[in-house]
Formats: sequence, C-alpha cells, structure tokens
Amino acid sequence: MRNRIILIGAIVLIGFWFGSRANRPVIKTSKAETARRIWNDPRARKGRKKLGKKLAKAANRHR
Repeated sequence: MRNRIILIGAIVLIGFWFGSRANRPVIKTSKAETARRIWNDPRARKGRKKLGKKLAKAANRHR
C-alpha cells in the first residue's frame, strides 16, 4: 500500500513538473542572430569603444 502511494506521488510530481514547463515559450534563434544581437547591444558597443581607446593609448605609449 505504501509503495503504491509513493508511486502515485512520484507520477503526480513528474506530471506537475512537465505541466509547469509546458507553457513556457520556446524561441529559436540562429547563432548568427544571437551574435548580431550581442554585437549591437549598447553596453557592448560602449565597452568596445573604451577598449579601442585604451589599446590606442597603450600603442602610442610604446612607440
């Protein structure tokens, strides 16, 4: 009797888990689209700009 209750409980938990995951939207994007989105991110642009200035300054210093 106890094993049957444990088995039913396990099935209910698995069903609840699958049910809670089922309503999540799945958005499939290509790797190119993901890379484009990351590249065009304003923070990333600002970081690249700062890094470029830093590298240019370091290059001029070592000449």
